[in-house]
Amino acid sequence: MPLKFRPKLDKIVELLLYLAQRAPGVDKYQAVKFFYLADREHLARYGRPITFDNYYALWYGPVASKALDLIEGDRWVMRAAKIERLPFTTTLGKAPNGSDTIFLSDPLRKVNFDLFSKSDIRTFDEIIEKYKGYSFKQLMDLTHEHEAYKEAWEKRRGDRDHAEMYYEEMIEDKNRRAALVEDLDPVSANM
Repeated sequence: MPLKFRPKLDKIVELLLYLAQRAPGVDKYQAVKFFYLADREHLARYGRPITFDNYYALWYGPVASKALDLIEGDRWVMRAAKIERLPFTTTLGKAPNGSDTIFLSDPLRKVNFDLFSKSDIRTFDEIIEKYKGYSFKQLMDLTHEHEAYKEAWEKRRGDRDHAEMYYEEMIEDKNRRAALVEDLDPVSANM
């Protein structure tokens, strides 16, 4: 049975704000990949994700769905997050590959670090530092090699352009995965 978490919208908003502060000019594609890589890494190290976001495999790799919805200004997700606007500036523009994108910059307030553990921020900082210079294609190629992405993409129905990803498949070590699933399965829906 897949681990099911409830996305922590307050943490997602604050982590996007932190990203806008820490790496101004990052675009939405980088943001959703950084979230995925950080949640994956934190889950493997500490037994829980940072944001608990829902992930989907698309042709260009894993996507943190609620984070993307917020960046794109989805009114239902904004309302669920109890915000009227994002606490940073978003700007429409062109990515280096010529595709339309949204850039994050100019925080409008300070980050509420009370929502995060030290390991949350440390892991996210490591991911930003390691991958901030990666191009769209490099991030796509990297994440296409992950088991969780491959499993989801291969199992998508028909000619759908997306498929749900599962947290337990983000843990590549099979022994660690089994132990973690056994521990988290009874409580994951309440985390």
